[in-house]
Amino acid sequence: MRRRSLTGTAAVFMSAAGLTAALLGAAPAGAATGQPVITLDAPEPVALPAAPATADVSFDFQTKAKNLQAYDATLTVDARGLSKIAKVTFSDNCTAKGLVATCSEMFQSDSSPTTHMGAETSLTLTPLKGAALGAVGTYKVSGHSAHAQIVGGTGRVEVGGPSFGLDKLTDHTGLKVGSTVSEPVRFTNVGNRPAKGVQAVLAASPGLDFADHYANCKYGYNGTIHFAECYPKGAINLGETAALAAPVRLRVNSAALYTYLDTMTVPLGQPGWPDGQGIRWTWGKGSTLKLKVIKAGRKSSVPAGSVSLPQTGDVTDYRITSLQAHNTADFGVSGASAQAGQGKNATLAFHLSAGGPATLYDRSGGEGVPTVWVTFPPGTTAVGHSANCAPWQDHNPTAQAHGPYVCRPPGIVLPKGQVTDFSLTLRVDEVTTHAKGGVQLVWGPDPANSHRPAFDPDSRNDSATLTLN
Repeated sequence: MRRRSLTGTAAVFMSAAGLTAALLGAAPAGAATGQPVITLDAPEPVALPAAPATADVSFDFQTKAKNLQAYDATLTVDARGLSKIAKVTFSDNCTAKGLVATCSEMFQSDSSPTTHMGAETSLTLTPLKGAALGAVGTYKVSGHSAHAQIVGGTGRVEVGGPSFGLDKLTDHTGLKVGSTVSEPVRFTNVGNRPAKGVQAVLAASPGLDFADHYANCKYGYNGTIHFAECYPKGAINLGETAALAAPVRLRVNSAALYTYLDTMTVPLGQPGWPDGQGIRWTWGKGSTLKLKVIKAGRKSSVPAGSVSLPQTGDVTDYRITSLQAHNTADFGVSGASAQAGQGKNATLAFHLSAGGPATLYDRSGGEGVPTVWVTFPPGTTAVGHSANCAPWQDHNPTAQAHGPYVCRPPGIVLPKGQVTDFSLTLRVDEVTTHAKGGVQLVWGPDPANSHRPAFDPDSRNDSATLTLN
């Protein structure tokens, strides 16, 4: 099944299996043929809901080969290992003979060091009538192309599973820098199998620090987000409501502005977010975080599961809490000057700087970050610009040649001290002494709709001059 996405910008990271597909055969992939290699990401395990509900299975691949084109690819999905537990329906690009399907695919990569590629091939699984809760089956994926070696893998499917419904968390505004805020974490097993335990994943955005470091939690950092993954002991019975015995306590530090706590509770042993991000984990050295039963569930002879059922309706094991601090983040621009004779080129270098103290972390999709609106000195034509600048209107030759241009920071996290450099190369068509253009800090893509945010009260560094000759 394909789980939630941390990209759409409402969530921090996309959930991924975080495992590497096993290579087939004794030799390293591609060693025998010298061909580029396309590798299947290890499929996430699937828990089948009760019929008539279904579970969908999709596949993701990756390659380190640059500019690869494999338009003749064929995937073979052998689902005979599911014959006792599920009805299998293959996607329209497949030709099936019983539970074995041959599926046409096209793969291509760009110039990136690693390209991630989705596949058209997918499966829809429906549990067979009478299939016992806890029964397990597998399927195999292999592939072929004249232009690449395709490395497949094996997927696991089981009937039924736990499903944790996480209670809503509390949003906060006006938090003081230096304060500590607490967030209780409570969930209910609404699935059809018990769970051996729970793993709680917590992600604190820039401006927040974990106030506690428990011995049964591991902690890591990916350069932006602080993570904690906790393993309190205790089985989760059917219908049981449980909570972390102590709420998550977060310190609000000097970088806090728009901050968030992302929380996920899943059955113990389930792979997923934030696996596969190269995080170095360190175990805490404090006391042990315990689990507290709020409402007792019912015991069952059904085997406990470690894979969550697909979640539907209002049930979710993932929540985002907004924790807004009372703080400021100052942004400013610089100007530039240059000289060039008629017909010559001049490069103007300017920048956007983040003065802090807060880090701006914009999870709206980029609409909440500052941009720089650039107007040209008269008598000039643009002949070049830095990668993060562009004409304000696409497919407009006038804007392409004479502006205005919009320059943007490279991401949605702008910490104190970050300086984003821009450049614009202009041809001087007509020499004018002290010809002036300008740079203006803008919130949003158009100055006409720009509204100064309250967290940046200083307007003195919002504009600067570009001068030629």
